[in-house]
Amino acid sequence: MILRGLIAFHLVLASAFLWPTTVQVVNVPAAGQDIFLEPDIQGIHATVTAYSSSPDETWGDPFITASGRRVFKGLVACPRALPFGTKVKIGDRTYHCYDRLHRKYDDRFDIWMPSKNAALTFGKRTLVVEVMES
Repeated sequence: MILRGLIAFHLVLASAFLWPTTVQVVNVPAAGQDIFLEPDIQGIHATVTAYSSSPDETWGDPFITASGRRVFKGLVACPRALPFGTKVKIGDRTYHCYDRLHRKYDDRFDIWMPSKNAALTFGKRTLVVEVMES
C-alpha cells in the first residue's frame, strides 16, 4: 500500500516536468490512498473559432448577444460554465464573454468579427485561453 502511494506521488511529480499542463494536488493523501488531481482552469487549451453578425450564423437579431448587449470588438461567446461578463485572454487580447454558442459547441470559444470574411479567415484554432476574472 505504501509503495502504491509513493509511486503515484512520483508519477505526479514527473508529469509536472513532462507535460505543460499545471495540476494542483487536492488534499495530500496518506500512504496507500489514491491521489486526485484538479486541473488549473486559469489556462486551458481550447478550440477557438470566429463568427460574424450574419443572419445565417445567429438566431434572432444578429447584432444582439445572448446577454442582451450589442456586439462589439472584443466580444467572445463562451461556454455556459463562465458567467456573462467574464474576461478571458486569448493570445495577446482580452475578450469579454457576453454571448453563447449552441449547446453542442459548449466546449469552445467563438470570437465576434466585424465581417464574415474576417471570421472565415480566422478559421478554427486550438489556443490557450486564460480566464482572467468572472
